[in-house]
Amino acid sequence: MTGPVGTWARRIAELFDAHRLRVERAIARRTGDPQTAGDLAQDAFLRLARLPDGEAVQNPAGLLYVVADRIALDHCRAARRRRRRETGPPDEELPAAAPGADAVVERNQTMARLRGAIDALPPKTREVFLLYHVEGLPYRAIGERLGISPRTVEYHLRTALEQCRAHMKRRPPR
Repeated sequence: MTGPVGTWARRIAELFDAHRLRVERAIARRTGDPQTAGDLAQDAFLRLARLPDGEAVQNPAGLLYVVADRIALDHCRAARRRRRRETGPPDEELPAAAPGADAVVERNQTMARLRGAIDALPPKTREVFLLYHVEGLPYRAIGERLGISPRTVEYHLRTALEQCRAHMKRRPPR
């Protein structure tokens, strides 16, 4: 074979030899289906081979992995649609996925009690607690911000947890 088609076909054959197993593994990881990974990988090589201007591709290996990933994604979507068709419409008798009104009220009451427990903490302890649990700062950063040692940060956090636990164990007001 000579000419551009022959050159492109040779490049595809070289890609196949060099990347087939890795493409199959990548597809198997993406789909969770090693049995069909070989077929899907073959489809990726065929799509690449059928490009009308394949010689213009700067990075054929990179394009191969993009095409293979798209094919794997399409396979996953089709499998998901098939499963939905096979299971049928949602059953009206099944409970809703959203929490019930009682659960929402209970959660809101618990959150209000927890806010009350945090508000009842001494100011420095509350500040350390919020910097750690809300802002996600590490001990050292909290210590630098507040001018205290990391061990003092640890002390305030331990105190805050003990006081919050004690507050939450008390009966809620009726």
